[in-house]
Amino acid sequence: MRRFDILTELKLLEGESIVDIVPHAFRIYNETPSSLQQMMRLTNADSPHEIGENGPSVASLAFDVSVRTSAPEGESPLSTQQDTLPAPEHLRLYETLFGRDSLRVAIELIPSYPELARATLTKLAELQGMDYVTEREEEPGRIVHEARDQNDPIAQDLSERLGWGWPYYGSVDATPEFIRTMAAYCRRTEENLQFLSHEYVDRSGETHQMAYALDTAVDWILRRLDSNAEGLLEYKSVLPKGIENQVWKDSWDAYHHSDGTLANHDQGIASIEVQVTAYDALLDAAYLYDNVLMDTSRANDLRDHARRLKETILALFWTDDKGGYFVLGTDRDENGHMRQMKIRTSNMGHTLNSRLLNGDDPQIVRMRKAVVRHVLSPSMLNASGIRTLANDEVRFRPGAYHNGSVWLWDTHHIAKGLRHHGYDIEADDLDRRLLGVIEATKIFPEYVRGDDDETPWINTAEITLWDEGNQRINKLEQPPQEVQAWTVAAILAIKKRLGAAKLLPDQVLG
Repeated sequence: MRRFDILTELKLLEGESIVDIVPHAFRIYNETPSSLQQMMRLTNADSPHEIGENGPSVASLAFDVSVRTSAPEGESPLSTQQDTLPAPEHLRLYETLFGRDSLRVAIELIPSYPELARATLTKLAELQGMDYVTEREEEPGRIVHEARDQNDPIAQDLSERLGWGWPYYGSVDATPEFIRTMAAYCRRTEENLQFLSHEYVDRSGETHQMAYALDTAVDWILRRLDSNAEGLLEYKSVLPKGIENQVWKDSWDAYHHSDGTLANHDQGIASIEVQVTAYDALLDAAYLYDNVLMDTSRANDLRDHARRLKETILALFWTDDKGGYFVLGTDRDENGHMRQMKIRTSNMGHTLNSRLLNGDDPQIVRMRKAVVRHVLSPSMLNASGIRTLANDEVRFRPGAYHNGSVWLWDTHHIAKGLRHHGYDIEADDLDRRLLGVIEATKIFPEYVRGDDDETPWINTAEITLWDEGNQRINKLEQPPQEVQAWTVAAILAIKKRLGAAKLLPDQVLG
């Protein structure tokens, strides 16, 4: 499927109408890019040895060259013209530090570039929340979501339109990711265990050790869990126009029910992968308190919280419908009663890349096998990887940001979970599909389309709808960022594994 087919076959839901379709010239590259070279750009490094020396990665970049562009509207999509086009604004949306993004990049690359994790953790500790500030959604111990300078034009626009303050902390998963990354870095070597005594200066000018950043991050999670009736890590923006879904699938319509009705954002929402990340973070923190900080009481309390959270996840997020699967999450009705969002999403696959489903308990084994069956089913698997939303769900559209597209980091995360549980052949197949995306697109795309095309492809237009039922604009499709840090890190990790297994020629490892 290509752009002209997409426009004629666009699926509209009841109450939706097309507001605008803006085609964008597709920047055409002749060579498959180097993942190592792009990671150097993302981390402002002049050589591989400098990755991590100049701080964390930014979330994305455009290629810094002018290129051939696709044909204008109305001409054959197979023809091209020789005009050159610098990177347009819509491909330069996230050239800044995002907490969640930088942590996922860092933890992915610890085997190759451990100092990137050290730099990322230090920077995020420096920016860690200190007080309760509504316009920033700041809370003590909370890890930043987006760290733009307040004079950045994009920051100014967001402040004017949405009332955000800077830095902005509207993320529920960056804090447990911070703990997981810290534990992964410290576990790497005996010397790294001393990182908890490394000093940094916070936003008020006070000097602390990294153990303090760990303490306050753990406290943030425990406050959230202990204040929740079910003991879950829920999110709900305290700003009228804050991020509605404070998770990695943060588009406004990503969280919905099987009939397409949106989640109730006036009450708390809990996402399956956030609970899984929090569960692992509690166990990771317990390890650090046991083995570095020598606080057995604190470690035992964290393991107890983890045990209770695991029981809650298995009880509240599992459904036996359709052979059994983990639902996307839970929301609450107007009276605060919890409801499952029974849709099949890639989020369920994150349970595999965790300790949640370890062991040979019959119930755990049944859940594990069911999750594997779903994520590898034809409704979720396409030529590029695992769709964010199964293609028979109501809100599935192949070019939608989080409702049908394939995100490469997401598929790689699930592939690691498959390998963790012994599904090596299936994991290898997913990795090959991801490498095929880079070969086909010649970029490191933020995401690709989730259609049934045999060749990976990306959106080449902005498609804006009016949603009458929800009384709001929906930017259904947009072109992906060209060099997404998550994607580059996933490809680097795949190539390192294949190179170590001598399955790739040395010249491909870049």
